[in-house]
Amino acid sequence: MKIETKYNLFDTVWHIQSLPTKEWIVCDFCEGLKVITGRNGKTMSCPACRGFGGRHKVSKQKWQVTQKLTIGHVRVAITGKDPIGTPGHNEFSNYGPQKYKYKEEYMCKETGIGSGSVHKVNYLWPTKEEAQKECDRRNKEK
Repeated sequence: MKIETKYNLFDTVWHIQSLPTKEWIVCDFCEGLKVITGRNGKTMSCPACRGFGGRHKVSKQKWQVTQKLTIGHVRVAITGKDPIGTPGHNEFSNYGPQKYKYKEEYMCKETGIGSGSVHKVNYLWPTKEEAQKECDRRNKEK
């Protein structure tokens, strides 16, 4: 069996991820000044925004290019369908693989090799431009 993967060790890739987007909403009480002024000219923190000048509003999920990574570990798992007619096979058999499955995953230097994050192949792209193009395509689908 010959197994070919999309990426090799030490390849540089770009990771994409669906993340919530934040929008800054300016406080309508102090108009973003963070303080209010009393009749005597003294100022105090705005009671509406507690002196922050506004708040973040979390909006819908959006696909984004998150980081540049270096492949440090390649994992491939392949299971094959147990053919009908093999000795010991029946539709209730749980002893062997049930259907064909191919899974390609990577671990990267920046996110930990061995005990770090596992990245699926469809979240990694060879260039930042291709990663951004895929993010744009996925965001249009929503």
